[in-house]
Amino acid sequence: MADNPMRAALQPFYQALDELKAGARDEVRILELGDSHITLDHLTGAMRQKWAAQFGDAGRGLPAGVPYLYYAPQGFEASMEGTWDVASSFRASTPGPFGIQGFRMASGNPASRMTLKRVDGETIRTVTLEVAGGPDSGALLLTLGTAGPLKLETRQAKEGLLRLQVPAADVREMTLRPYGNGPIRVLGWAVGTGRPGIRFDSYGIVGATSRVMENWTPLIMRDQIRALAPALVIYAYGTNEGFDDGLDLNAEKSRFLTFVARMKDAAPAASIVVMGAFDGARQARGTGVACNADWETPPKLIALRSMMRQLAQETGAGFWDGEAAMGGRCSIDRWARADPPLAWPDRVHLRPEGSRAMGVAFWSALMDGYGAGECAGGSKP
Repeated sequence: MADNPMRAALQPFYQALDELKAGARDEVRILELGDSHITLDHLTGAMRQKWAAQFGDAGRGLPAGVPYLYYAPQGFEASMEGTWDVASSFRASTPGPFGIQGFRMASGNPASRMTLKRVDGETIRTVTLEVAGGPDSGALLLTLGTAGPLKLETRQAKEGLLRLQVPAADVREMTLRPYGNGPIRVLGWAVGTGRPGIRFDSYGIVGATSRVMENWTPLIMRDQIRALAPALVIYAYGTNEGFDDGLDLNAEKSRFLTFVARMKDAAPAASIVVMGAFDGARQARGTGVACNADWETPPKLIALRSMMRQLAQETGAGFWDGEAAMGGRCSIDRWARADPPLAWPDRVHLRPEGSRAMGVAFWSALMDGYGAGECAGGSKP
């Protein structure tokens, strides 16, 4: 075990999976936070499918409404009508509150609504709403299937996270709208299937770096993670940082150590894994590592990946090398020129087929040690 840091880091997660299989727990929850690589659900969707096939689908947490263009969570249809103030934590100048979803939907107009439908054949048995409540907040109306609307108050004495949990009766659609007696600020919602299994919540923001977490309200973030109690937390930042030639690696190190400290405080039983940045390239300018006459690897992307590997080892986290999984340095250029292509011409983003391939590869790396039975207290063959 000592020579396999990933497997060692994942022992708490594997133990949770054993407990799920033995019937000692109903859910194993996984949380992934990152950038555009996990935004469109191709990579994370492939992982979600494989976990559900092996352990069952317990449900999923989602950002509320339609937080960004092309939002298409696997197995769901989301829509919004009316006047909603859609706020993103991407820019530090945007005031909070924000939670781990990274977005906030606010409205006080009773004609506004947001709807979520399951379109994968599954039904909704439980609903959890996460809202930012406060002394000036209003109420909301939640409609489950064809049942009458349920009025839920979001007003509370202090500003902070309010979690509203509601049972459902095998419905496939839910709608939320303001009651009209004050604004509501919705951060996210989660749906449960009522069956044992894996709940995998993944939240990505296009263009984000790890700095985006500094814009999330610390107490809301802490309370969300404590309530979720994930058995596995995946850190999936690095690509956008690596393309910044002015990146301060010491500041990036400090941000990661802060992240680990917060996770260990809010979810002390969780395994932590770093999804190391995929290979990326930019048009040659003579300041990076050349792939060919036209494309080069940004130097900070190389340095950051190396630092994150070392930090993972020092903090007891696992590390998966996305570049190595693609085939090594400059593989992004080969992926972009492949037939059919697996990466977009920008040499940064993966096409859906490439993203799904990396999702399967990452899932396989995470699960490789499960059932190996070679560690005391580890999972059984």
